[in-house]
Amino acid sequence: MDRLLGWILRQAEVTPAYHQERCLATKATGCRICADVCPHQAIVVRRRVEIDAIDCTGCGICVAECPSQALSPRGAPVPSDVALRCSQVGGSAPSVICLARLMPTDLLRLSDAGGSVRLGRGACEDCEVGGSAVPELLEDVAGRARALAEAVGRELSVSIVRTEALDDDLPERRLSRREMLRGGGTGARRATASALAPLERLAGADGDETAARPALPPDWRDSLELLSRAGLDGAALVPARLPHVEDGCLLCPACTAACPTDAIQRRFGDDGSTILWLEPRRCVGCDACQQVCPVAVVRMDEPVRWERLDRDRTVLASRPGGGQSGTTPR
Repeated sequence: MDRLLGWILRQAEVTPAYHQERCLATKATGCRICADVCPHQAIVVRRRVEIDAIDCTGCGICVAECPSQALSPRGAPVPSDVALRCSQVGGSAPSVICLARLMPTDLLRLSDAGGSVRLGRGACEDCEVGGSAVPELLEDVAGRARALAEAVGRELSVSIVRTEALDDDLPERRLSRREMLRGGGTGARRATASALAPLERLAGADGDETAARPALPPDWRDSLELLSRAGLDGAALVPARLPHVEDGCLLCPACTAACPTDAIQRRFGDDGSTILWLEPRRCVGCDACQQVCPVAVVRMDEPVRWERLDRDRTVLASRPGGGQSGTTPR
């Protein structure tokens, strides 16, 4: 009975949602990262990812490590508060099952007007929920969040401490995002609300994506929205990864078949020409195109200029009708 109850509760609340259309394991890349990083051996990769709802603790490590973001947290959204603790830490601050569930945009949403956020973790090496990999993973997520904050002109200071308890002892609680969006407060608060408006959406929603194309991951959509609202100069560097193709491309279908978000496409002209193009905003930087390229001419760039990420479409390689293949300058 206890095992059955555990299965019901965990499946309903903590097991990550699986988006097969974005999964690299289904695209002949040999990806099994989620299974390799799971500290509980709860994941098996066959033709699709299978997660054991009993063994899964909902730590979120697989979600954070998935290169194509084919896994996303399920359950209650991350609380909007400047202090957050894991379930193994006591205190009055809001808590989540494991801090490994946090994404970069979560940290921006958690931060106060001054850009500060406090995270309290327990003894991860002895934790039955997460494990010893959590501290390093948290530092990586915090680094990516700081890079995003810097790109949009915001300050972000993330304090991650090992502690027995973490209290939400701020003398005055800040306005919620919804309160700021409703109006009231100072102009600075209105500006902050505008910048963070895209983060009001609950993680996991599919947005306005059409059924014919894979939905973009929520964290990436939020990141794009923040960058778009920041009024960036085209030459500004942004934390994104985009492919470019060097000379020698065969214009074969390998990269288009492997792309989890349909960011790379081939188009054929009536004159026999072929164009390989990229929709930069759909690219999540998973490296699948680079991994499957049979002639190893795909390279990933990071960071990239905003003008490149903000394009609707860019040509990666082309072949004129009856001619030889070539590439277009980035």
